[in-house]
Amino acid sequence: MEKEILDPRRHIALKGAQNVRDLGGYSTADGGKTKWRQFVRCANMHQLTEDDQKILVEFGAGTVIDLRTSSAVERMPNVFAQSNEVVYHNYDFWGDRVNDFEPSPSSLGQAEHLAELYRLAFDRCGGIIGEILTTLANAGDHAAVFHCGAGKDRTGIVAALLLGNAGVPHETIAADFALTERYLDEPNRDHDNPEPLHIPNPEAQRLLGWPEPLSVYFFSCLPQTMLLALEYLDERYGGVESYLRTVGLSEDLIRRLRTKLLA
Repeated sequence: MEKEILDPRRHIALKGAQNVRDLGGYSTADGGKTKWRQFVRCANMHQLTEDDQKILVEFGAGTVIDLRTSSAVERMPNVFAQSNEVVYHNYDFWGDRVNDFEPSPSSLGQAEHLAELYRLAFDRCGGIIGEILTTLANAGDHAAVFHCGAGKDRTGIVAALLLGNAGVPHETIAADFALTERYLDEPNRDHDNPEPLHIPNPEAQRLLGWPEPLSVYFFSCLPQTMLLALEYLDERYGGVESYLRTVGLSEDLIRRLRTKLLA
């Protein structure tokens, strides 16, 4: 699996964006492979240079889906928002749907804390997730790029559903999630901190425009987080495909998403 995860084609090096990764080259449970140049996940795109934009267009990108809040989009507009070459969509993934989130006292570590947020997202953000995946399924015959701020949480959930629907095993999806540690420079990440609710660098966080400083577990990208989230999907919804039906995708859209990603 490590050879697939670290395939040199996976990471797309850009000057103005971090954590840019292709979802191709992953083995599925039935012996298939995910296709390169179909779906790309990444962090914020507001600082892409003209050369970066050219790289993505020449790569084949024809759709960009921005998962950030409207305030983040206003402060840091995606460079493709007014593009004539790429179709741009903005879906506020979180909205106000998880504003009351608090991890339970029984959740002990960073992975468990963040996994609880993802579980809540599956339950409460189903409508917007359905819209996002429908747009990806209906995108033309070109690559689609989707991103949030860090390219980890909202982006990670969408990537997990795409890979899971294609039949990629949970362990591989979790390893792909954890690649953020390799490709995102995040000064507040501290996987060794035993206190998940510790707030690192609160003043520096405020300067970034966040209304409230975030706890250290929000910055983590441990594979166990995604494994716990996917286990929840299995237990509560009967797996990824069943979840996609729950959020409104038809059998045709589910098949179309799978076909787009499989070689």
